[in-house]
Amino acid sequence: MNKARLIGGAALLVAAWAAQAAPPIATTTPPELIGARQSGMDMSVIVLGAMKGTLERGDAVKTQTFAARGLAKWAGALPTLFPNSTRNLAGNRAKPEVWLSKPDFTAKAAAFAAAANSLVSAAQADDKVAFAAALATTAGTCKACHDTFQLPPPPRPAG
Repeated sequence: MNKARLIGGAALLVAAWAAQAAPPIATTTPPELIGARQSGMDMSVIVLGAMKGTLERGDAVKTQTFAARGLAKWAGALPTLFPNSTRNLAGNRAKPEVWLSKPDFTAKAAAFAAAANSLVSAAQADDKVAFAAALATTAGTCKACHDTFQLPPPPRPAG
């Protein structure tokens, strides 16, 4: 019995030491959050373009199920990438309205997520008509959000 307690106590001490010695969980910095959301938006454009190409070629839209799922996941996570700490940083193209009109921003992000989930359903069903409609709706939700909440890109240097 004492031997079992000794072993159990030693195991607890080792576990406590291991937990204390573990590296701290890294926190994401505001510039990293801005980079993450800009990268995600870039990838969204690429995915939507690939989906449009699938329709134009007449390919089976079922092949876009994985991409549609990824887009839907991104759309669901998008609002979490706009904490106040990213509001006034260089490289941030989000308008102040993102934070000043948070309910409207959240509603537009939810519309994007719902449209992307419709893409998933249409792709899984291999329904080209429903997929084309969901793709148009999804692209429209992107544009509606950007028109309201995104600053225009900076001018390109001449030359």
